[in-house]
Amino acid sequence: MIRKDIIVKRPEGTKIYRQRGCVYVYQVTGKTYHSDKRYVVEDRKCIGKMINDTEMNPNENYFEFYDDVELGEPEVQYPDAVKIVMPLLVQRIMQDLRLRELLSSIHGTEASALIEDLVTYMITKQTSVMQHYDSFAWEHLCTSEKYIDDSKISEFLKKDISYMKTEIFQHQWNRMQTEHNSVWLCYDSTNMNTVAEGIEMAEFGHAKDDEDKPQVNISCAVDQESGTPLFYEMYPGSIVDNTQCTYMVERAREYGYKNAGLILDRGYFSTQNIRYFDQKGYDFLLMMKTGSKVLEEYLEEAILPLSTKTKYYLPNHNVYGLTRTGKLGDDMTVRNFHIYYDNIRAGGEKNEYLKSLLEKEELLKKKVAEKIRRREDMGAFSKEFKLKYDNNGYLISYKRNENVIQKKADRLGFFVIVTSKKMSAQEALDIYRNRDSVEKIFRMLKSGLEYDTFRVHSQSSLEGKTHVVFIAGIVRNHIYQKLKEIKGNDKKNYTVPAAINELEKIVAVQNGNGIYVRRYGLTKRQRKILEAFGISDAYLNKAVAKLNKVS
Repeated sequence: MIRKDIIVKRPEGTKIYRQRGCVYVYQVTGKTYHSDKRYVVEDRKCIGKMINDTEMNPNENYFEFYDDVELGEPEVQYPDAVKIVMPLLVQRIMQDLRLRELLSSIHGTEASALIEDLVTYMITKQTSVMQHYDSFAWEHLCTSEKYIDDSKISEFLKKDISYMKTEIFQHQWNRMQTEHNSVWLCYDSTNMNTVAEGIEMAEFGHAKDDEDKPQVNISCAVDQESGTPLFYEMYPGSIVDNTQCTYMVERAREYGYKNAGLILDRGYFSTQNIRYFDQKGYDFLLMMKTGSKVLEEYLEEAILPLSTKTKYYLPNHNVYGLTRTGKLGDDMTVRNFHIYYDNIRAGGEKNEYLKSLLEKEELLKKKVAEKIRRREDMGAFSKEFKLKYDNNGYLISYKRNENVIQKKADRLGFFVIVTSKKMSAQEALDIYRNRDSVEKIFRMLKSGLEYDTFRVHSQSSLEGKTHVVFIAGIVRNHIYQKLKEIKGNDKKNYTVPAAINELEKIVAVQNGNGIYVRRYGLTKRQRKILEAFGISDAYLNKAVAKLNKVS
């Protein structure tokens, strides 16, 4: 813990290292010779942080080596101006959602207070990077210990938030959502690359960004109507989404979602998964892979009517759609297939497809000229081109397979949703396109909280940090939903970042007598935002009065 209430001169012989804009002071405690690498490495311990060229704020380690200052309990100090509203807003939301009560029962009062402050920091600063938390805590109202640095936070995430506690939280949180028992659950996953050696789940898989690095998969289930994050899973990067799907169903059953329906993307499509949904009594709405053989008959039948008859036009979505019933392969249960044609998307897809064919032809021309390409190397071209080889198996000529190309081009712009429940094409697409709630959660985690990289080096730290980030996601979604109710046509000033920036302007400042007061009243926009969360002038004044008692 950095003691900002104590200033000492940097001791001679210590070393400094710059990390993310901060300058840390290290005491050399010894030297270790690494025989395998044949060099000596200094052993050192961080003893504080520089505040100017010569002076520093010490931490507890400083007093192991130096006794020039007596270590006492830190006094709670605040700057001349304290930002109070974002902490109050998060506290109010966590109280209203009963998160404060839940966290306290699992983690205890002190730890839950720190989690609450970390959530406030993440949402306010739109980051999950902990290096600058101490600066945030200095200028904001806090419910936990005032003087705490990133090293202590790292230790807290690693040692105080166990996997068992995160599991208990998810179980209790979902049990609290009993009024949402009959809902559509949106479920999706993403992956994040990491090279940290201590993360056991990091394995090579089908990475979306960098296939040369191992990854960890994270999936999340969201209440489609409210956008509320319900539960999440982390699993090794080598496991594909399709095979993880059954484990998600088991978690949903464990948490009490008995009448829920599942909304899933095409990555989860398989007849095995569909049979499993049936077995467990879950309805489903699932985007299908249009290249699937089981769809061939239904697509063939739908191409002509959807591309020529206006009666199938769905104005709310600007596509054409119809519904057919049938079976999936050897599955005997009758399903509902909702087939759609997007003529605008089809035009763009056809242009891209024809362009890709020209590029493939250029490659084939080079391969023929090389005269060293064998049949076994040409799998990527064998469907769309008729390839001719010599007696030794080398490529000598090619031409387009027009029938295959035309058939693929005719199917561009089509997509299919299969449902267990009987519904119209309009209803199915209404439900599916509201599925973006889970995609918004992942976008929010990566951009709104900067959780696109883990910045931890052990499995236990990853578990702890993801737990706090998930709670921050619940709170931030609540802010988003409330702002959506009041923004009307003003989309610019009532986004989450815009609202945060507006509320951060509200500060308590010290007057000539050293008493904190609110210097200004609320603007019209600030008042409108705060009223959406039940925060009044009296509520703010009470917080300022409390600040004067502890400062």
